[in-house]
Amino acid sequence: MIKTETLSIKKLKKDGSIDSSIVKNIAQSLIRDKTALIPVDGIYGIVSIHEDKTRTAIEHVNGSKDNEITRMISSFKMLDELASISKMEFDFLHRIWPGEPVVIMKDSSVGSRIIPVRMPRGKYKQDIVEQVGRPLHYAPLLDKEKKPVYRKKDILDSLEGKIDMILIIDEFCKEHGMPTVVDISGETLAILNEGRVSAEEIKSLYFLGKDDSAI
Repeated sequence: MIKTETLSIKKLKKDGSIDSSIVKNIAQSLIRDKTALIPVDGIYGIVSIHEDKTRTAIEHVNGSKDNEITRMISSFKMLDELASISKMEFDFLHRIWPGEPVVIMKDSSVGSRIIPVRMPRGKYKQDIVEQVGRPLHYAPLLDKEKKPVYRKKDILDSLEGKIDMILIIDEFCKEHGMPTVVDISGETLAILNEGRVSAEEIKSLYFLGKDDSAI
């Protein structure tokens, strides 16, 4: 059994940050190839620097083997190292990020492989990724019915002794829908899940600036 370190705070500071010592603690733990739970845009999820590490942790928690692992970035420079996108797609991402949407796109290094990527809003998440210095591999913490786990007691009960670190931010311990997910890997736009960012808003931002004939 893993000795789990739990960090708990009431809410974010006005600029969206948390205490720098907590950010450093989490980042250093991840750099040492540990696993951590943090809230990302209202959904708690397990992160690590390696995909297999995150996948194994999620499987250990709820037995699921089909988790889709998202790359969490803090800058477009990190995106350049991950994905292959066109100028139009790059402009589109600038319009929706940082923000809630997860975007599926072509992996720049592995043939036809596609990867989900997100650049979450919120200073503390960007600070953690920046200090780690590389994209994090993230998977939402879901129960057996595939619903997000958000109550503090449920989080602790499901993860204690199974991952290395837990960050609880009380203001995020409330029910929240899954994020908007869009797919641009096929050189067109497909909306796979409509979250707080509506399908109409996504479409308007995607087609902004395109000639009518190209729509």
